[in-house]
Amino acid sequence: MSRIIVAAEVAGQIVSSTQGLSFWGGVDSATGTVIDAHHDLFGKTLSGKILMMPTSRGSCSGSGVLLELAMTGRAPAALVFHEEEEILTLGAVIASKLFDQHVAVIQLNVQDHARMAERPDATITGNTITAGELVIPLSPISQADLDLTGTDLEMLNAGPEDPTATAMDILCTMAAAQGAPRLRDVTRAHIDGCILAHDANLIFAEHMAGRGAKTRIPTTTNAISVDRENWAKDGTAPDFGGKASRLADAYVAMGAKPVFTCAPYQLDGPPRLGEDIGWSESNAVIY
Repeated sequence: MSRIIVAAEVAGQIVSSTQGLSFWGGVDSATGTVIDAHHDLFGKTLSGKILMMPTSRGSCSGSGVLLELAMTGRAPAALVFHEEEEILTLGAVIASKLFDQHVAVIQLNVQDHARMAERPDATITGNTITAGELVIPLSPISQADLDLTGTDLEMLNAGPEDPTATAMDILCTMAAAQGAPRLRDVTRAHIDGCILAHDANLIFAEHMAGRGAKTRIPTTTNAISVDRENWAKDGTAPDFGGKASRLADAYVAMGAKPVFTCAPYQLDGPPRLGEDIGWSESNAVIY
């Protein structure tokens, strides 16, 4: 089955690869050009193109790169995969739902993906891809397929101005894209996006904090880009140091504990065996 994960009305030249591409370190967020010298798309500009590949590659920071590209008008017009993909999809979901910047995300079956990759360009309109004589119908994903609890529904339906509803909408969209039957409650969270990799990280955090978003469970913060208290004394450029500190402040304002560590399992009271947690950051995930 071929599915549309993030809808957008787009048209553009097809750029295709049989290799997954990491947007983190592989794509210049200032230009939309592939800078991974080992990738077969090296040197190509992805802005406004329909990018086709099996799936992406990590790091998960690639979602922030795509968000940055979308907010500056340099993102691909569409991303077309034939395997499951979550990193770039998340960036596209947030760009669409929070900032009205639309990058289509499509998951085709292997046969449709291979046939479309042979065409020079394509148009995505509604629930259909047209590429020359090739016409591919798409099925939209649906949050209605999720078995949500009463508490889930209360948060999801809290109203368009409520940041909790926005966060739940994003979670449910990602869950529906994964084919998950339900959500699972977690007891604690660790936020990876505290490092100022791009301005988009800061814009997202301050956007949510400005709307009054608050953590609902004990939440810790990953390492940040500067010494939050002493960066001005260290010769750090004021523009970078100020933004990095503001990023940390935004998560603290939303209720996150200012531990600023990538090893939250070394803090007092680490998770117990069998406890369900929501942790981001590579070595925390391994733990």
